[in-house]
Amino acid sequence: MIAKSRVLKVIMMISCGMLLFGCAKQEEVDSLLPEERESIVLGKLSTEHEYYDEVVMIDPSCTEYIQELTIYDKEIDDTFVVHISLPPDYDEEKEYPMVVMTDGVWRLSDHPELRPLMTTGQIQDVILVSIGYPNDYDYETIRERDLVKHPDSYLHFIVDNLVPYLSEIYSVSPDNMTLTGHSYGGYWAFYALFHRDTIGKNTFQNYYIGSPSMQACTDLQFADDFEEQYFENNQDLNCNVYITVGEEEDSNFVIAIDQFVEQIEERNYQGLTLKYEKIEGHGHNTVFKPSIRNALLWFYGTEE
Repeated sequence: MIAKSRVLKVIMMISCGMLLFGCAKQEEVDSLLPEERESIVLGKLSTEHEYYDEVVMIDPSCTEYIQELTIYDKEIDDTFVVHISLPPDYDEEKEYPMVVMTDGVWRLSDHPELRPLMTTGQIQDVILVSIGYPNDYDYETIRERDLVKHPDSYLHFIVDNLVPYLSEIYSVSPDNMTLTGHSYGGYWAFYALFHRDTIGKNTFQNYYIGSPSMQACTDLQFADDFEEQYFENNQDLNCNVYITVGEEEDSNFVIAIDQFVEQIEERNYQGLTLKYEKIEGHGHNTVFKPSIRNALLWFYGTEE
């Protein structure tokens, strides 16, 4: 059933309106400005990163392959801390798929944890990228700004600034990139998916969307509104989309995702391959780990 409860949606809209009151729109530029390029610093993983000890315990050699990049975005007026890990035996003469993960402050450990999928040959070699913030930030507040209040600005930053710059300095396959998001990031990943033909510039071919927060909204619009607007102009959606939710998550949270997945499936978008899974034994805060592994095995797996 495509239509959701109107009463529930009105309540959510009121909540969303209170959340977004007073938030100004940003003026966007579709390429790196000189001051943004000059701000870029690329080096080794900082020993000051709050999760440095955690990733070193997972793999002591990770300091050799995880690089740290800081970059300022003028439109958002803030600095991001980005971590990049190149695949084993990286060869600049080859092109590699790139996986871009939001909520990077919590994704640092995924670099060493996902690397064995490459070293054991279970997936193709890929470049892993996670986008985070400086150590002293209030992560809950700042991610709400980027993922919910101004999802357009954040998508512009990734598509117009970060991805082009990384494609300059690394050998990135332009036709094989993945975008991931969880919770608010899952809501934002839906925003990116249904703006892929405009802001997104069809940059990403694969989307992993984990436990999306269907109650989130931007300017009183929800994920299903963005989908409806997209469908008015497009009957094709040429990409792979993997959606998951933890089986142990709140039942109402899961039902809202069920309904939205059904809405998407009923569209019969041409070119869309969609998988939806409920991950057993996991709740909201643990479902990302098994899900990102499943996503990479699907998008880049080497087994027939």
